[in-house]
Amino acid sequence: MSKLRPAWVEIDLAALRHNVRVLQQRVGPPVEVMAVVKSDGFGCGAAITAREVMAAGAHGLAVGNPEDARAIRAAGINAPVLLYASTPPDAAAEVAALGITATIHDMESLAAFAALEQTLDVQFKIEAGLGRLGVSPDDWQAAFGAVKQAENLNLTGLYTHLNAPDDPASIERQMAQFDAAYEIAQEVGFRSLRRMVASSNVVLGYPNLNFDAVNAGRLLFHLLDGHWAGMIETRPVIAAIKSAIIQVKSFPAGGHVGFLGGEALTRATRLAVLPIGFGDGFKHRPPLGEVLLHGQRAPVVGRRGIEHTVIDVSGVADAGVGDEVVLLGFQGNGEITGLELGAWLDLPLMEILPRLARTLPRVYLGQS
Repeated sequence: MSKLRPAWVEIDLAALRHNVRVLQQRVGPPVEVMAVVKSDGFGCGAAITAREVMAAGAHGLAVGNPEDARAIRAAGINAPVLLYASTPPDAAAEVAALGITATIHDMESLAAFAALEQTLDVQFKIEAGLGRLGVSPDDWQAAFGAVKQAENLNLTGLYTHLNAPDDPASIERQMAQFDAAYEIAQEVGFRSLRRMVASSNVVLGYPNLNFDAVNAGRLLFHLLDGHWAGMIETRPVIAAIKSAIIQVKSFPAGGHVGFLGGEALTRATRLAVLPIGFGDGFKHRPPLGEVLLHGQRAPVVGRRGIEHTVIDVSGVADAGVGDEVVLLGFQGNGEITGLELGAWLDLPLMEILPRLARTLPRVYLGQS
């Protein structure tokens, strides 16, 4: 953490390793854990989180951005990496140069990879109902036939992403599609393809769909919400967001804190300023919630600036410049939880915490 601008996020790598082991225990030894470290490791750093999940016993990695794959390889990590469908056909050669397993998501991407003059492991992403990316049902027969004929492509597996895990009937319909694709693959001659359909919520809600491998990300990074969060004992990886006071001053009753007006203060108030704002991923407009200072809760007041947050410290004795302030995590006997922060900002954990981790300076704890 720099003294020049004291605002940072703490990443607990021991918690990440713990969560990998918890998942392994849940799915059992026959099932491989493909640890998803997409979106720069959910804001925590693709390479460092990749190294930690592999140290904890994961069998491989999955990413959605070629740059994450590049960072992992540049760090000397030689683990199996699946690159989710994310690139246009004319990038096929660049994808192959990353040394990963590429995804074929339509006939165009298949043709582009088949035209390369190098051997490449590939997997098919199957369109089963999500409507985002995947080989469409009308193309399954042709796609399996074409990859069978391609001398440079080694088809190792099929995967899909399932929509609406809260709706068992929807999952059943999507799995009927996936099973139909798998049956065609077997008819064409692919007898040992690896199947993977269970991301975080599906692992918890549909253990019969764990198959050969599971690809969990949200679960590993403790980013589940709703009833899913209570179904497995994971630990927060984005463990804390902290700042420090850079000014304390009194402000009169009737004053307006921050830009764009807002409600006037009803009493003389002791205010403290933190060098962290909506430019770091926080919300601009109220309600803005609370923070911890000296283990006590203090409300955020006014509207956040792009680089500043103002808190009311009238009720916190001896608040002074340099004091540490917790926006997420523990301080003394107090805690600001991720669910609480997400509710204040009206955003799910999956969105708000990786955003904050990505923009703020990172401090890593518990590195192996």
